[in-house]
Amino acid sequence: MGKREASRRDQALAVMNEAGLDGYLIENPVNVSYLTGFRGDDSLLWIGDAGFCLLSDTRFEEQIKEECPDVAALIRHSGQTTRDLLKIAVSDVRFSSSRPRRIGFESATTTVAYLDSLRKNLPDVEFVGRFQDVERLRSIKDEDEIVAIQNAIDVSTDAYRDVRGWIGADANEVDIRDELEYRMRKRGGDDVSFPSIIAFDERAALPHAIPTRGGRYGDAKMVLIDWGAKKDDYVGDLTRSFLTERGLSDLQTAYRKKFQEVFKIVLEAHDKAIAAIKPGVPCCDIDKIARDTIRDAGYGDYFGHGLGHGIGRVVHDFGGFSPSASSLIMKNMIVTVEPGIYLPGWGGIRIEDDVLVTETGSKVLSKRLSVDE
Repeated sequence: MGKREASRRDQALAVMNEAGLDGYLIENPVNVSYLTGFRGDDSLLWIGDAGFCLLSDTRFEEQIKEECPDVAALIRHSGQTTRDLLKIAVSDVRFSSSRPRRIGFESATTTVAYLDSLRKNLPDVEFVGRFQDVERLRSIKDEDEIVAIQNAIDVSTDAYRDVRGWIGADANEVDIRDELEYRMRKRGGDDVSFPSIIAFDERAALPHAIPTRGGRYGDAKMVLIDWGAKKDDYVGDLTRSFLTERGLSDLQTAYRKKFQEVFKIVLEAHDKAIAAIKPGVPCCDIDKIARDTIRDAGYGDYFGHGLGHGIGRVVHDFGGFSPSASSLIMKNMIVTVEPGIYLPGWGGIRIEDDVLVTETGSKVLSKRLSVDE
């Protein structure tokens, strides 16, 4: 574990040097954990040109020794602040060979109030906002991370199958959410990736529908479920849309035909996009393939979100597909592909899978779960 994090810290140091900085303050807890192995909170990582240092407090002193013994730590005590520790760190020759003059900070995480306090505490320092440097490093997964994400996807898949066999006619959206999240933990997940989305019928036209206690599964014609398990710090993210027994019945022939028509278009967009994924292709090009497929079928106004996003330690990680995503796809990125069509008053269909970018193409990590399950 330690060697992997040490290599990541060296990469972050290289980014810092390339940006012409004398130091870098990492505040995002996900990034702190990625670079050190520390899983607590309320702690920052100082990157100096000579070394690295966690700025934490007495609650985590023993945890730091256990989880990242190769990382130095400055521990604040009663009456001290993290800013006080930073003032010590920038002057410590173990971490900085000379007094830093330009310090980077994570502009997506650091609040204006905290930045103001840093400037007051270190008035001779220029603080330089940096955007998603560590997130870019995180977007390329190593072999252990790929295995961890696969495990999270497998837990997600098994829990979903459990719940599909469990759902009774009286279950509402909240019941299904609660059972699904319980099953993910029962199957070995540490947590959920995000609050699960369960939507019946016309509520499925809300891409991020919040489950309610209204309505019964037995009265619904279709269901959309978007869920994922978190395991060993990594996440899965899947979506399936399906007809219920009522939706499949002869009494609902017109509804069933409409569902099958829309489902087929979404699936075509999904499959074409995945087939085009390979290193070196602009992310926006993949989005365009799916978007054009849906537009050409006459539903272009009903697909409003991006085609997908990176996953890793968080469910919306760096990278992904949208019309404005001009960055290139790179080997060992893991992204979602999730086209959808959302028709107000009728419902919505989304199909989402998790995809690893390989050397020459892609591999669907969630292939164990067929799109029509």
